This record gives sequence, C-alpha cells and structure tokens, in this order.
Amino acid sequence: MLGNLVTVLLLIGSATGLQWSQKLRTDAGPVQICSGQNIQLFWNFTLDKGERLKGMVWGCQPEGKEEGVLATYVDDHFVPMSSFSGRLAHLQDGGIELSCATILESGNYSISVSTEDVHSTLTVYRKTVNVKVVDTPKTQSGEIHVTREKNAVRDVITGAWHVQLSCGNFSDRGHPPVDVTWTTPTGARLDSSSYEDGFFHLLLPNPLVGGNYSCSIPPSLPAARCLAEDSPLLDTVSVLVEETAGRFTLLEARQQEFVEQLAAQREMWMGLFGDVEVMANRTDALEHQIDEAVHNSVPVHFHAKLTSSTVLSSGSTMKMTNVIDNQGGGYDSSTGRFTAPMDGNYFFIATTGAYSGDNYATMLMMKEGTTVAQTYMRRYGSYPTMGSCHATLPLKAGEKVWLQSSGSNNYFRSSVTSFSGFRF
Repeated sequence: MLGNLVTVLLLIGSATGLQWSQKLRTDAGPVQICSGQNIQLFWNFTLDKGERLKGMVWGCQPEGKEEGVLATYVDDHFVPMSSFSGRLAHLQDGGIELSCATILESGNYSISVSTEDVHSTLTVYRKTVNVKVVDTPKTQSGEIHVTREKNAVRDVITGAWHVQLSCGNFSDRGHPPVDVTWTTPTGARLDSSSYEDGFFHLLLPNPLVGGNYSCSIPPSLPAARCLAEDSPLLDTVSVLVEETAGRFTLLEARQQEFVEQLAAQREMWMGLFGDVEVMANRTDALEHQIDEAVHNSVPVHFHAKLTSSTVLSSGSTMKMTNVIDNQGGGYDSSTGRFTAPMDGNYFFIATTGAYSGDNYATMLMMKEGTTVAQTYMRRYGSYPTMGSCHATLPLKAGEKVWLQSSGSNNYFRSSVTSFSGFRF
C-alpha cells in the first residue's frame, strides 16, 4: 500500500548556475497517491555563487485541462492562489505540499525558478512531474458477493446459452476503474464477459463443469492498492455451481427458446394469412372496379326515325322503325321502347311536326309510364311547325323510355319525327 505522503525527487540542472539537489533520482517518473492523501513535491536546489533568487511559480495542468498557477514566491513571500488557500503549503526551497488530494487533481505539476546572476542575466529553470491521484472502489455493502443467476443467459454474439455468474454490487469501480478476475474449479483464470449496473458477469463455458468458481479484485491494480489491507473488498468470494442443476437450466432455456420460435412462426404465418386475405379482398375490389370500368366503357346510344307519316290515337306508342343507330341494343323498333342495358344517366331528345294544315302533333316522353317531357304543336294552313322535347334521366338496368301520342287524331310527319338518346 502507498504511504500517507508521497515524495517526488527531481534533479539535473545546468553545468553552472542553479543546481538541483544531487541527492535526487534522475528517473523520477509518474507518481501515484491515494485520494485524500497529501501530495508532497520536493524540488530542492542550490544557487551558484553570485546567483540570486528572483522568484518561483508553481503550476498544475489537470488531465484534459489547461495549465493554471498554484502559487507564486516573490520577495520572500509565498502566495497560493485563492482556490488552494488553506491546502497548499511551502516546503524547503521549491517544495510544496497539497493536502487532501482528489482525483480531479491528477495531472502535471511544475515549478519554474527564476534567478539573476552578477551580470543581471535572468535564467528560468523548470521541472515537471506527473501525479496520478487514485480512488478506491466501493460496493453497496462494503463487500463483494458472487452469485449464480437463476436463468440462463444467451450470448448475443454466438447465440449460445450459458450459465451466468455475477460479482458485485459496485457503486463505484474506483479511479482508474478496477476489474475482477475469475477462477474456475480447475484453477484457470478468466476475464469477465461484461459489466453492467454494478456487476461483473461471467458466462461459464460449455459444456458446463460444476464446482467452486471464485471472484476477486486483483490487489496489484492501482485502485486496489489504496484499500486498507484488511478491506473486505480484497477478499476472494466463491459460489458453488452444481453441474446437473446448471445443465438443467440450460435445457430449460433452449426449450423456452424453441417454444418462442414456434409462437413467432405461428404469428408470422397468421400475419401472412391475414395479408393474403387482405390481398384477396383488394383483388376482389379491384376486379369489381375493372368490371365496372369495362361495363361503363360500353357505349350506349341510338337514333331512330318515323318511316312514314302516320295518324295516332291518344296513348299510342310511336314506333320509329327506321333505326339509324342502336349501339348497345337498347332500342326496340317493334315496340318503340328503349330499355336501359345498364345503370347510368341518360339523355333523350325527340322532335316531330304536324303532317298537314289544321292538324295537331302532341307527343309525350314517358319513363316507366310517367311523363317526363312533352310537345304541343298545331299546323295552321300552309305554315309548317315543329317541336321537340328532351330529358336527362337516371335509369336502372331494365327501365324503359318511349314516346306516345297525347291526343286523338294526331298527325305526325315522318320527315321531321325522330327519337334519340345516349348514356353518359
């Protein structure tokens, strides 16, 4: 273990002028002390004849930060910086002592000594040493414990199942952080598989070997060397792993994995079946849309004329036997009626004129027996007259539209009488 105080000895100066103490070692390297101890740095020197001390400056560069001033010495006065007041003391020559060091005060410590010779030549001598402040590890109970986990653990890299041991419970691994060493029943040394939430974990190799497994903090680690010699954290702790029980745990884990895989496959297949059903429904809907689009794309239109001038009594259907166009086959010249071949909106128009002077030519457009439009015409003498009627009608497949006479002795002239319609 480290002592309560650490002394850093530095030397080597120039051939003339200030001489660092020849009693100091030339290989003064990094120094480690325990957190809470004092840092003592002895920078002893001897001035040459005629050489005069002008001043000293002590500095520190903590790890990862910029260098700052610890204290100065001018005109026989030692002045520590305010942040170190009460903790920093001046020792002999260039020596200083910093009490109750913390891990935040690890870093490079330096001294710069300024001298002046008889010729008023100013010379600066500088020495530096690295100091590591080490902090001890800590656990929740002040001891370390080792246990065998109840359930097997799967290795995320290999996918194999293992019995797992845990060693801890650490609240602080110290600075620098400690690790633990595992010892198998055969005496082999193993490193931890992982560290998580205060515990070091070890996945026991397969096939499992029963016996006592132990866990300990290596006493050679810097943070461990700061522990008291009788600290429980330096004890070696063991746990008995029964081979039969351990292998049964592995078997349970593999069986559970198999059950979960079957459940996952079942869920996957159920999802696939659900997707197939959805796709089937979408296919049916798409086919219906395609059928409807094809159905709607079939043109329906007709145009028919009266073949010869005729006289019709009231209520008689006008039969246009001169069929010029009948796309879709909706118009029947034998009945004079148009039958909608499919649902949709339809437009109809009819024209007519009286046959001779003082004749009427009144006509109705009918939908399923209901009048939807009509004309009323009478010819006076030699002046011909014409009339028309039209309608836009929504029809269901099978519904009928036709023209009929609306009065007695209606004389319809063939050259101007026609009936047309189309679906849009």
